[in-house]
Amino acid sequence: FKLALTLTMKNRRIIPGRYNLKGISSIGQLVDMFTSQSSDRVRVTLIEGWTLEQFADELKKKLVIDSYKFLHLCRDYNFTHSLGINAPSLEGFLFPDTYILLKTYTEEDIIRVLVNQFKHNMKALKHISSVKLNMREITTMASIIQGEALYEDEMSVISSVYHNRLKLRMLLQADPTIQYIIPGKSRRLYNKDLEVDDPYNTYKYKGLPPGPINNPGLAALKAAMNPV
Repeated sequence: FKLALTLTMKNRRIIPGRYNLKGISSIGQLVDMFTSQSSDRVRVTLIEGWTLEQFADELKKKLVIDSYKFLHLCRDYNFTHSLGINAPSLEGFLFPDTYILLKTYTEEDIIRVLVNQFKHNMKALKHISSVKLNMREITTMASIIQGEALYEDEMSVISSVYHNRLKLRMLLQADPTIQYIIPGKSRRLYNKDLEVDDPYNTYKYKGLPPGPINNPGLAALKAAMNPV
């Protein structure tokens, strides 16, 4: 294989990625596969309000990625900070949208695409911001709004309520933050749930939680930046 790469002068043209070797029966085919950009594309839709785990599950289903590695990277301090994200994880910073992704993309490639789309949209929205919050705080607020709202047209009102509570140094008392720290699927909350000692518990700790609780969409980000 190395000799074939040298003879064809393709030894510096290997494209990193994930490859399916099914149907490869010669060294020549192997060289061609590893040195040609794949045209195999997959359409993936990631929904507003989904968590990292839900993103990982959908990507594993559509692209057969290693969901454990995907989640590990999303929580790896060095990797997340190399992308310019200063937060406990990439929760909130993977933009929900419909993507056309190459089958050869690695977990790192996919994460970079989603984070770059998030940054692109945040930059486009910057001019509408009427609040004095940084990117992490805006995204955290947007994730709470996303978790609370049933309809887009009520998001800016919900945003106003939470921004007012922040200004008055009140507890946010946001139910979605409790759902985030309770294992399993969303369920009815009980009084005992509100007593859980966790920095994400906005019934117990004032201010915004340490980071976002889901990956908010464009409407929620707009509402977080510009409450009524």
